[in-house]
Amino acid sequence: MMIGCATTPPSRASLDNVHDQIAEARELGAQSYAPVELSRASQLLAAAEAAFSERDYEVADRNVARAVLEAQLAQARSRAATLREKVRELGDENQRLRRDLLGEGTLR
Repeated sequence: MMIGCATTPPSRASLDNVHDQIAEARELGAQSYAPVELSRASQLLAAAEAAFSERDYEVADRNVARAVLEAQLAQARSRAATLREKVRELGDENQRLRRDLLGEGTLR
């Protein structure tokens, strides 16, 4: 009697989730802020889809999980970069208002 591990295929929804995560990263500007992570997520998704097609579900599952993490990292880095830009803009605006309202930084 042979006993083997039957690996269940990842659901199509898990692959679709990776697509969604990558799309969200792109919407957040990951091409500019996290291109390495975005590229890695796309590569892992392609590898997961290839493994899925070849019925190598263990590899597909592993690549899906890694792709999701890379896409989420790209999202986080993009959000952080966007927030840093916003903080810088607000700081510049604050300095401008100080100069305008208080005359700070002007020669007398």
